[in-house]
Amino acid sequence: MILKPKFLRKSVCSRCPKTGKIARSSIRILNRIGWVALLTVCLSSSVVSAQIKNSETIAADFRQLLEASCFDCHGDSDSEAGLDLSFFKTVGELRQAKDVWKNVQRRVLSGSMPPADYKTLTESDRIALASWIERALTDVDCSEMTVAGQVTLRRLNRLEYRNSIRDLLLVDYNGAEAFLGDDVGYGFDNIGDVLSMPPILLEKYLTAAEEISRQVIVAPEDVAAVETPLPLGEWSIEGGINNDGGRLSFFSNGTATFEFRALTAKEYVLKIQAMGQQAGDEPVKMTVTVDKNRIKRINLAEHEALETIELPLKLAKGNRKIKISFDNDFYNPQATDPDHRDRNLAVHKISLTPKTAELPEPSAVQKNFFFVYPEKASDEADVAKRLVQFWSSHLFRRATQAEEVAQIGEIYASARQDGSSFEQSMQYALQAMLVSPKFLYKVEEPPPSSGGPRPLNSFELATNLSYFLWCSAPDSELLSAANSKDLQGDHLLQAQVKRMLDDPRAQRMVDNFSEQWLQLRGLDRFEPDPQRFPGVDRALLQDLRAETQAFCREIFNENLSLLTLLNADFTFVNQRLAKHYGWEDMGITGDTWQRVSLAGRDRGGLLTQGSFLTVTSNPTRTSPVKRGKWILDNLLNEPPPPAPPDVVPLEDQQLTGTFRQQLEQHRRNPSCASCHDQMDPLGLALEQFDPVGRWRSEEGGAAIDASGQLPSGESFVGAEQLRQVLLDLKRDQFIRCVVEKMLTYALGRGLRYDDQCTVN
Repeated sequence: MILKPKFLRKSVCSRCPKTGKIARSSIRILNRIGWVALLTVCLSSSVVSAQIKNSETIAADFRQLLEASCFDCHGDSDSEAGLDLSFFKTVGELRQAKDVWKNVQRRVLSGSMPPADYKTLTESDRIALASWIERALTDVDCSEMTVAGQVTLRRLNRLEYRNSIRDLLLVDYNGAEAFLGDDVGYGFDNIGDVLSMPPILLEKYLTAAEEISRQVIVAPEDVAAVETPLPLGEWSIEGGINNDGGRLSFFSNGTATFEFRALTAKEYVLKIQAMGQQAGDEPVKMTVTVDKNRIKRINLAEHEALETIELPLKLAKGNRKIKISFDNDFYNPQATDPDHRDRNLAVHKISLTPKTAELPEPSAVQKNFFFVYPEKASDEADVAKRLVQFWSSHLFRRATQAEEVAQIGEIYASARQDGSSFEQSMQYALQAMLVSPKFLYKVEEPPPSSGGPRPLNSFELATNLSYFLWCSAPDSELLSAANSKDLQGDHLLQAQVKRMLDDPRAQRMVDNFSEQWLQLRGLDRFEPDPQRFPGVDRALLQDLRAETQAFCREIFNENLSLLTLLNADFTFVNQRLAKHYGWEDMGITGDTWQRVSLAGRDRGGLLTQGSFLTVTSNPTRTSPVKRGKWILDNLLNEPPPPAPPDVVPLEDQQLTGTFRQQLEQHRRNPSCASCHDQMDPLGLALEQFDPVGRWRSEEGGAAIDASGQLPSGESFVGAEQLRQVLLDLKRDQFIRCVVEKMLTYALGRGLRYDDQCTVN
């Protein structure tokens, strides 16, 4: 559950209760509508002058309008479409059904309610009723707002999991991509209500914990012992031996010696591949000596058959000598069998393999984890406790309690007692932390039994702040500030926010928020018709996505006005995208992204970028309906209701003429008109852009008609005039939409009517 900490109940743009003027400190922070100001708003609760209380009854004038114009069809339990407007008596009840009343407002504005063949509202009554509904829904009495809302216990999504592992343990765990896809709620994949934990995902977390722990901590048990050849050409010989580098041929008694330096005292296995040429009445005898100690005399009983001998050795540290001797030479040229006249020894290969593997030099990842390392065995338990204390605090995003550290320590101690190495025992301890709900979930204290608000503690605030701005766990500095309670003061919190926004990790928030808000992920699923759009491949679709992300990063990094999203006269392209747009005259070459001016070109802002235009198209044609719905959803936060279940899809109807004419025929159905009258004009104004975002002036030999008219009467032709309508008439609605979208993303839950104080 996310509730407001004490300082968040103070307004960043708070008004003086006597004068109503915005405090001077607020003006310094919110000196323009910019990204940093917006982020601050998302972390703050604003105090707005009270307008309409929840307890107020619906104003008599508007009640009369509803009764006269709506109640005949929507005035009892058997109402049309199951909508009984007479049920709502107070403003509070109306706000609890915000989506219903937003739809009522849209239908009143469009003129589809009441139906034209039933009753009509005068223009003044229509506007007055729609305006009153808007005020009732947004002008909330903040003195009644005692709690911001509840959030379901939230699991880390795939991106948050991967980033947390990367930032804390320095391991980029690609396996997180194999986790189940995160469900989406309210347009985002970090919403607690939809982030479930099916059994198969728990299994994947267990596997991930094991794999990550082995990447972080290299244990002797995980490292294969390396067999080291002792090159025969480097053996010194004494006696009857030939050494051609390929083998040692003992034609008479002799000794071969290999000298080397052992860096540590360790147990090895000496492997010798040798063959005996038999003669006389005893087998070939070979003796192995280390320094002056005879290890073993070996009998090679087979005749001219290669045998492998493995001998355990314990070598002391320092200069060592391994010797191999042939001890029982025999020669009888008079023997009846010529193959048994001469006894000889041939050694083909010699190698040395440690029984326990050599650990490689510690990597940066391992040094990061083992910031302290035991110098001797007696130090291991204390060092393990320190490591568990440190890493559990970082992974659980708070100061861990002694009993929690002890529980994880028991896992380490049990493994150590069973014979696991220190490193492998720490692997098991790390795995326990990585599968703990305290890591996998953003855990917060339960609300008080009274049901009222509770201040977030510093660690909860640090966690929410970090996953909002970095899509990752708090770093050491933020945790340290939380531990010392420094986040509970406005000034210190603002300093941390500024530090985090200046950090490169803040780019993740820009990319993650923008690609979900603007539905850029839909490009991954878009399959354009290759016959109609040759050359539009995966690489180009990724370029379309990258253009919008670079554009949003520029607005964020330069702290530009939010309105730049609509009216920007610049964008970013590489050579491939410039060619796709027909901008060869720009002279852009290579894959490097460059900011370019759009002065004198038929583009500007989000509405003319290929990502939006493509993701809202069908594989073979544009879709004005999808484009209009996208604008309502994502720029105005007025999503139209779902189509009635009995409506025949446009593609299945017997319609004639141009696509515009087919849409007009489809809108003749009154149940379709109320939504299509809002969506279609917006999308039709963008018809000069084809399904993959390229400019066109005609289709099928006919000139493009890019005109549109909203139900409220505003007319426009083309993208530029549509953009101007949004800037002139929908400016505040657009800004409110972005604030609501980002606040939803920041809080990890859908907004309710009682969030309007914060939004305002």
